[in-house]
Amino acid sequence: MKYREYVIKSLEKIIVEKKYSNIETQYIAKLIDEKMDRDLYQFNLYGVIENLIFIDWVLMKISSVKINKINHQVLNILRLAIFQIFFANKPKPSQIVYESVEMTKKYLVKSQGFVNGILRNVIRQKSNLIEEIEAMDGIKYLSLKYSYPEDFLNILIKEFDYEETARFCECSNHKPDLIFRVNSSIISRDELINNPLSKDLKFEKTKLSSFGVILKNPSHIEKMTAYTQGLITPQDESSMLVAEILNPAHESQVLDVCCAPGGKCLHAAELMGQTGRVIGHDIFEHKLKLVENNIIRLGLKNIEVSLQDATILNKNYLGQFDYCIVDVPCSNSGIIRRKPELKYAINDEAIKKLIPLQRTILANASQYLAKNGIMSYSTCSIFDDENINIVKDFLNKNSNFSLQGIRTNHLTAEEGYIKLFPHINGTDGFFIAIIKRNY
Repeated sequence: MKYREYVIKSLEKIIVEKKYSNIETQYIAKLIDEKMDRDLYQFNLYGVIENLIFIDWVLMKISSVKINKINHQVLNILRLAIFQIFFANKPKPSQIVYESVEMTKKYLVKSQGFVNGILRNVIRQKSNLIEEIEAMDGIKYLSLKYSYPEDFLNILIKEFDYEETARFCECSNHKPDLIFRVNSSIISRDELINNPLSKDLKFEKTKLSSFGVILKNPSHIEKMTAYTQGLITPQDESSMLVAEILNPAHESQVLDVCCAPGGKCLHAAELMGQTGRVIGHDIFEHKLKLVENNIIRLGLKNIEVSLQDATILNKNYLGQFDYCIVDVPCSNSGIIRRKPELKYAINDEAIKKLIPLQRTILANASQYLAKNGIMSYSTCSIFDDENINIVKDFLNKNSNFSLQGIRTNHLTAEEGYIKLFPHINGTDGFFIAIIKRNY
């Protein structure tokens, strides 16, 4: 039952304190020794967050007390229990009730009868509640079925259509594979897979990136020898493609204007075989420290990072770089399967606030390119307003730039940009455009 207490505490951090789930789970996982408990913790925590709208709807159908009147800890005890009743094979309903009541005693003794009564009613009415949702249609059905806010669903349906929105929502509610980028400055992908250090690891090659491997039996990443020796780094396949497509030449000068958490600039440095120079900037000092730690772990000598705001033009950089990596702040709508709490914060207003920022950063970065220099513009967003529309607006204002065709071992896009979606490509939702300065 220990995992249950960790889930309750983490839900408070994520839902109330707005902490990111990936950061919270990394911290808690270090406190849990048993793999089974770690797995139970992650399964149940992400399950509650992914299904929060559905869970709270069930609770509101059963409880006479409004959600905002229920003690936070008691509320999260109920949320976890309701998730397990509807979505988990174990434990049995009677055990869920017992463990939840016992947990309630630790936080608010007087609420144990309330918790017991609510959960027993949920179990009795489970089939009727499922039938009620399945009888719904339209946005209300999608909202309860997949726990997406109706405002966000309206944006998705406007961007795509109802059927594709449903596929996106369903796929984004599933945990993604754990993918690593192979450090090509040390070892090739085939060499890693066949390396004695990997004998207990089940790796599969990614389909789009030539540098990615999927780990089918994940455990403590920080304790894996392949990780500690700098052979691999966690990174989604979609993000890997930025440096792979850009393919910076040896001895070149590369600038990453928004580098944290570092995957793209580190990959660029690896591809350059310890030659040339990669500079990474970001506005968050604590994130740059993480990048610096990875530079040391990966054994890279051709990269440096420092604090700088990408929205402020650095006149010392004008025309100085062969390549620029421009991965701008975005809605993060493509990585909901990694941070499910994000879907509750995405709306029209939030997206519109980002667009001027994205335009400014792209415009500044373009001025850092030398003649014939190339830059990538990327986001982990699925929305055209943050992606191709930003690029088209930039090109309309800058006739000396043009989109360049994309060609890798596994990808071709003559139009100069690619869109990736979890329900279509099996990757994070991602956008990459390649732009060249012609004169």
